[in-house]
Amino acid sequence: MNEVTAPHANGTAPAKAYHRRAAAPSVDVFENADELLIIADVPGVPNDGIDLQVQDGTLTLTARRLDLNESPALVREYDETDFVATFRIPAGIDTAAIAAETKNGTLLVRLPKAAAAKARKIVVR
Repeated sequence: MNEVTAPHANGTAPAKAYHRRAAAPSVDVFENADELLIIADVPGVPNDGIDLQVQDGTLTLTARRLDLNESPALVREYDETDFVATFRIPAGIDTAAIAAETKNGTLLVRLPKAAAAKARKIVVR
């Protein structure tokens, strides 16, 4: 059952009884002939709240959900959560060409394979 807390008699908001936490987002990773594809759930996170960094063969995803403290909630079921995930980038990925986009609370990260890492057919003459 959800508890609704009214403001204090002096009009101030009640003390906050929650803390910001970090969680790993739900993630799927796919591979095809041209790229690796990472799909991560980041609900409530605006584009400017997502940080992707590539360093030393590791891709780090950090995402911060909107700060919901601007208006006091009567009922709160969404935690203020930071999402954090790290991925080891395999050899053969063109890290300079990594691209990302969001749509409907889902982050799509494309890690294209370098030309040398792609399979190719060799013609026998």
